[in-house]
Amino acid sequence: MKLLRSTFIAFCLTPGALAFTATTNCLSKTNAAAPAKFTTQLQMSSISVKSPSGEGIPDEDQILKEKLFRQVLQEKNVVMDFLDFITEESIKATYGIASAVEEEETGAESFAEVLAEKAAEAGSSGDNIGLFGGGDADSSSISMEDIKETRYQPNLRSDLGSTVLVSGTADASLLKVLNNNLFGQDNINNFQFTKIQALVENVALAKKTAISREARYSGLLDKLSIEPSSGALPAAAELEGASSWIAQISSTDAATLLPQVAELAKNSNDLKHVIVLVTGVTSNAVEGWDALEAASGDNFQCTLVAVGELFTDAKEGGLYHVGKLADATDANFASSGGMSSNEVYQLLGHALALESTSNQALTAYSYSKAAIEAVASPYAEGEFTARDEDGNEIVDEMKEVKMYGRLLQGLREIGFTRTAELDVLVEKGLEGFQEFMANPPKREDTFTLAKASRDEQDEKIMAILEAEIAKTEAEKKAEEEAIKKGEIEVIAQQWAIKEYSLRSIGGDVDPSVTEIDFIKSVWDQALVEAENTYDYINSAEYKKQQEKTAKDAIGSENKLFWNGMDPLLRKKREAMVDKVKKQYMDLLSEEELEAIILSE
Repeated sequence: MKLLRSTFIAFCLTPGALAFTATTNCLSKTNAAAPAKFTTQLQMSSISVKSPSGEGIPDEDQILKEKLFRQVLQEKNVVMDFLDFITEESIKATYGIASAVEEEETGAESFAEVLAEKAAEAGSSGDNIGLFGGGDADSSSISMEDIKETRYQPNLRSDLGSTVLVSGTADASLLKVLNNNLFGQDNINNFQFTKIQALVENVALAKKTAISREARYSGLLDKLSIEPSSGALPAAAELEGASSWIAQISSTDAATLLPQVAELAKNSNDLKHVIVLVTGVTSNAVEGWDALEAASGDNFQCTLVAVGELFTDAKEGGLYHVGKLADATDANFASSGGMSSNEVYQLLGHALALESTSNQALTAYSYSKAAIEAVASPYAEGEFTARDEDGNEIVDEMKEVKMYGRLLQGLREIGFTRTAELDVLVEKGLEGFQEFMANPPKREDTFTLAKASRDEQDEKIMAILEAEIAKTEAEKKAEEEAIKKGEIEVIAQQWAIKEYSLRSIGGDVDPSVTEIDFIKSVWDQALVEAENTYDYINSAEYKKQQEKTAKDAIGSENKLFWNGMDPLLRKKREAMVDKVKKQYMDLLSEEELEAIILSE
């Protein structure tokens, strides 16, 4: 079974191709109508869910859920615009492609023209591609660079060398990243290590956890050397030949060990990059980091990654935060409750690859359960603003968490690699996204057309939803009005019949006038009286009175009189009491009299 070359490229460039989303972090704009693929909650309810208020009619809860769902989608679309923009900018910076404005001024090829040329080349080649991307023996294969040119291009370090030293840990997740041969994932272009040296206290335990079938088949064992450490840090001799060094220390030892790391790195002729993981951090300051940062510069580049407690059994892939350590608060660490060790060690490995992490003090922590639940709701502003009892607006304290959650979700839905994801979080971060929202850049190239097309699709979907909601609300209102009208007419009928009886007894109605004729003659008045009665029995005052009457009537079956009892019943029983007392006053006691009356 074969696919045309152009079909295969289109498939790889489509974010909806789930089998490739982990490795083909392409522009979401290549599928301009992507948001139209979503089935909204309202659409699903119209297919199979029957509303309690009527068949096929969404109730208030469904309408509210749909509004929340739509708002979250709109907020996510802004994230997609941001990610498309920074992807375009990174491609331009990497390949020297001009923008539409620069094209008009200099005549250079625009980004749209370059992509069009590549698509034409791929579509006109005529080569066939096998089901899983492999070409025939007599056909040339596609270079993955053709696809990668449409991805976000992180700025990578250029001089990592061939030897990396790891001290304080030999975690398998970190070693896999450094080995740079992960099945099903993109390799990191600047990771060309031929030797990975790990210095640990317990060599036997380190080998047991690091050496596996995957390590053997991936070639890790050909590069890995696990040796006993001489102390908390390697000796100067052990650093010889290593161009990159990843160290793990505890926060309790940071004040002592970080200055020693600075001295070792400064006195090394080969070392160019130092990454230090500090665990057990509970605040936004790590003592000793200043010394390491001051020693770096022309000699070497340093990066600090501060985390709280590590858990080996923590769930991976959750909502976590990566940013500058100085921006974190004690509350962030306190509410985090730790982080997955696999996530941290992968983060550590990818940090070594990026230029954006150089000479940066970073932190990573997972969000609390309450924060994760808050991400599912839209920003509390505009129509969704929360207010207190006095009507004052309540500030959405979770807004930045929601924005960060949207950003992380967008990165993973588009299919950014973990290296690219980390670069965006560190280089741009939440501040870059907020700046983009506040001042959207003017874009006059193929992305503008894609956005216009997608927005047009969104507007059509929103118009359909708005019309459906308006129709539902109108139908519900009409149904409520019909029910109210029917109840008022019943009350009016009862009032008119009662009035006819009273007036007939009083002689105010001519004997020749029938009940039906009387009702017709007073119908307008009956409707007014009925409407007043309807409003009263549906008022809060009436409901409160009914609740009080029901409460007072508890146990009334054993009482002659109680608060709130019907006035006619009270008069009837009072008359019965007087009658019985006159007849049996001398024969019966008060209790016996009460029992007789209650039995009536």
